[in-house]
Amino acid sequence: MTDETPNSPPSASLKKSMARLALIQALFQIEFNEASAKTVLNEFLNGRIDEEIDGLNLAALDQNLFIQLFKGVNEERALLDDMVSSVLDKSWPMHRLDPLLRLVMVAGAYEIQQRTDTPVKVIISEYVDVAHAFLGDKETAMVNGVLDRLGHSLRKDEFS
Repeated sequence: MTDETPNSPPSASLKKSMARLALIQALFQIEFNEASAKTVLNEFLNGRIDEEIDGLNLAALDQNLFIQLFKGVNEERALLDDMVSSVLDKSWPMHRLDPLLRLVMVAGAYEIQQRTDTPVKVIISEYVDVAHAFLGDKETAMVNGVLDRLGHSLRKDEFS
């Protein structure tokens, strides 16, 4: 997350970072509270609007990005799990991974695949930052490696 001066509106970049952080929280809520995607989306957009993430109000996040990522990850989850599995070390199958680690990698995979308007290196950096917010250094390094392999596979032209 970038630093903002007190009382200044968050930058577009910070709003996008906040959307990604909230996305992982929302996906976690679906997975572990067995709540429906519709219920969680409504809660995040309406009921949790006064909550803060890293000192910034959820109302300030990029809601369009949050909604697009949330719906896309939920709709494409099986495909995304397969994509992530395809680049994981065979000694680390998906079911052995920490649930939050899986969610961060799956969300990053979705963006790499679908959001070609955002450079892949930016996406990887963003999800490494998200991983730092929830996970330890080993897991964060794993997110970096997995998303880098996916980026090289799906968007080769950005690495030449």
